Amino acid sequence: MTAVWYSYVFARQRMSLRALPLFCAIVIASPAWAAEADFRYRIELDAPSSVSGLLEQHLNIYKWQKKNRLTVELLHRELNSLPNDAHDLLATQGYFDAKITTRLDESGQTPVVYISVDLGQQVMVTNTSVVLQGAINQDIERYETLTRRFNQRGDALENLPFTQAAWDDFKKRSLLSLQSRSYPAATMVSSEATINPETHEAEFKLVLDSGPQYVFGPYMINGLSRYPAKLVTDQIKIAEGEPYSRSDLNDLQASIQDLPQFASALVDVDLPDSEPFVAPLRIDVQEAPLQRINVGLGYSTNTRFKTELGYRYLNLLDQGWIFNSKLRLEQLEQAVDLSVTIPKSSSEREHRFWGSYLHNEYEGVDSHLYKVGVSRLKKWDQNERAIDLQYQIERRSYADGSEDNPQSLTLNYNWIERHLDSKRDPRNGYLFQLETGGALKQILSDATFLRVAGRGAYYKRLGKDGQFLGQFNLGQTFSQNPSGITSDWLFRTGGAGSVRGYDYQSLGVKSNGSVLPGQVLATGSLEFQYAVLKDWRAAAFVDYGGAAADWRSLDPVTGVGVGGRWLSPVGQIGFDVAYGIEYKQVRFYFAMGLAF
Repeated sequence: MTAVWYSYVFARQRMSLRALPLFCAIVIASPAWAAEADFRYRIELDAPSSVSGLLEQHLNIYKWQKKNRLTVELLHRELNSLPNDAHDLLATQGYFDAKITTRLDESGQTPVVYISVDLGQQVMVTNTSVVLQGAINQDIERYETLTRRFNQRGDALENLPFTQAAWDDFKKRSLLSLQSRSYPAATMVSSEATINPETHEAEFKLVLDSGPQYVFGPYMINGLSRYPAKLVTDQIKIAEGEPYSRSDLNDLQASIQDLPQFASALVDVDLPDSEPFVAPLRIDVQEAPLQRINVGLGYSTNTRFKTELGYRYLNLLDQGWIFNSKLRLEQLEQAVDLSVTIPKSSSEREHRFWGSYLHNEYEGVDSHLYKVGVSRLKKWDQNERAIDLQYQIERRSYADGSEDNPQSLTLNYNWIERHLDSKRDPRNGYLFQLETGGALKQILSDATFLRVAGRGAYYKRLGKDGQFLGQFNLGQTFSQNPSGITSDWLFRTGGAGSVRGYDYQSLGVKSNGSVLPGQVLATGSLEFQYAVLKDWRAAAFVDYGGAAADWRSLDPVTGVGVGGRWLSPVGQIGFDVAYGIEYKQVRFYFAMGLAF
């Protein structure tokens, strides 16, 4: 530090002589200043573990220690105020007569701050009450409902230690409960937490004023320019004159935001101060671009390198219908998809008309599959229900030179249930999908069949860093003529996402150099993951299962392996090395995380 100041002094040759003594004083004092800047001290805290974390997080003496900004003089000053600061912190946990003592030991090379905490007796909550006033006193049903709810919440707090957080939460939830329906202008008149230091008891009293009772009025939509208003009005289920409901507003906002035509939506009401207490709806939307082109390059172990081109138009025929097209070129698959989607209306169901072409060649089977169909889909929360009618025709060529051309007109029902704590990185919860459908030979089909399939996944967090994932996949197609069924309604397996350690679609019915799809499927997987870095986990797994013509001929195989999981911004990406025990082969996999 001294050298820096010297160089500065010599660089300013024209400096006045009157300034020289000042700079000399700075130069001479700089070593002492540097010593104070490097001042270090140690803290010894003698306090119960239940409060030590709170003190270490909030006391200034810990904050200054980390930032290394205290001098000896400031440290003494901080020690004088520390008991009061600590007492205030402990009071938030119900310790109102805690005793805090401090001592500074400067005898060693590094000063030591000793802090001793005697908590004393913790205050317990003995009584809670909520007083309602205002128009709600004439709304007997709502008054009684809220009174029961407040009593239940109060009973849950009684005989528990007082904490400031619990008291704040009780006040907040009570006011929000009153505001959530009919009384959005409700206010908190007073709140008292009375502490008796002699008996170590606390009583809560909250007074709320409901204000007037509001009903919904007409709506106004702001922000529309390129899309028809019908897209928004079809989502509105709120009728004029209905009692105000915050949940109804939230549902409407979520329903509008779920439409691809809107980047964001905000639904609220204006609350008049005088009668009539009618609250008009205000719907503000931000529109998404009318068109979008997607271009992508990628790689997956199953289908190798791929190129994808997509185009979306969000206002077909000026009706808000969605046109989607996609061209996907991969080494082992090529596909074209076209669809028109009619967004959901008040029925909460969207309708989709679509057509597709898919070509692939796996394990000696060269398939060209053409489809057209119509589907009806309902989504809510994380769940889906869909029914679709589709016609498909397939041209299949086999390794032995034979061919067939099955066709079918099918009706299918699909049910997906999701209960996950996170979409991007689920740690607890489950997924389940059930699908059933079939065709009749008499109606544009070469075979009569019924297909039933189910799959699921279970997530369980193990401690702080561990993760368990279990998966299963079961299915059967009932038919006397499997050769007349298109491949979509039969089963093959193997590869990433099924039984690792084996080639993609290599497990099925072996026939004349080809692997044909079978009528039964059963696979399962157990995987354990463990965090090794911030967004990285190591994984070990075992997969088991296969596909066959029937249950008697099913010969399951086993794959074991290890891998890595990266939690990317778009979801989990996996890198696996697996060994197929029956085939005695090693396979490498790269795939996105499970999703359906």
